[in-house]
Parts: sequence; C-alpha cells; structure tokens
Amino acid sequence: MVRPYELMVILDSRLSDGDADAIVNRVTDLARQDGNVGKIDRWGRRKLAYEINKVQEGNYSVIEFGSTPQTVAEIARVLSITDGVLRHKIIRLPERVAGSTPAKEASA
Repeated sequence: MVRPYELMVILDSRLSDGDADAIVNRVTDLARQDGNVGKIDRWGRRKLAYEINKVQEGNYSVIEFGSTPQTVAEIARVLSITDGVLRHKIIRLPERVAGSTPAKEASA
C-alpha cells in the first residue's frame, strides 16, 4: 500500500553540489521503486540552530513522495549510513493533506 510521506534531510554544507544532488537522487530513486516522487524543494544553505558534528551550516531539502513502509525503512537506513547526512526526518502525511483523497462533494 502506497502512503504519502515527507522527508526533510539536512546535508553537510561542505559537500559539493554534485554530491548533495547524488544523495537526493539516491533517495528519489529508492522512492520510485514502488511509489512516486512529488515535489522536491531545495531550501539551500541555512544556519543550523546548534552545531552538529562541528558543522554550523546545512544544506536543506524537502522531498514529498508516496511509497510503501518497507521502502521508507530502507530510505531511513540508507540516510543513516550515508556520509554527509547530518539529520533526516521522515513523516507520514495525512491523506487529505497530501491530496491523495478527493474532496467530498456536498449533498443538498
């Protein structure tokens, strides 16, 4: 069963643009295996609220995708072992927020 998810990933700002794109592409390729990828919003370089691994800036990206829970677990595993990923968070979106369910028609 494909469910809607949103992933926020913070990458080390010292990574080159090509390396950062490769990580995002790896995640989207995993999500496309049994689902679909929606909007990819690259926020760019931002100052972190607190230092992580002696890094003060991160490269933020938000990815909306639909996938199965097994694939989401694999994405989380890959991100947790990938060098250059400072933090990541995957949340399951409610169906109505993700636009997966059509609006109910009002009956008179």
